[in-house]
Amino acid sequence: MTKRRTAPEIIGTHLCWDMSEVSEGRYQPTRFASPAIYVCGDDYYAAPSNNRAPKRPAGPWLEVGMHYGRKVFRLRMVERET
Repeated sequence: MTKRRTAPEIIGTHLCWDMSEVSEGRYQPTRFASPAIYVCGDDYYAAPSNNRAPKRPAGPWLEVGMHYGRKVFRLRMVERET
């Protein structure tokens, strides 16, 4: 049986960061928002379990990698603001 990975673990693997650093940048005001969005540097990141790009915040989410069977998406803050 494989271990289920969390979004901070997957994003941290992609960025070569520690999971706790990613967790500190959680974007949503509630813990029940899905998928979880994390602010890392100047970008938003998500690793949804359904492997589909998030709908919010709106913008051009790009697939930037795949780890442990889940896709990692990125939205640049600059692209969101324009």
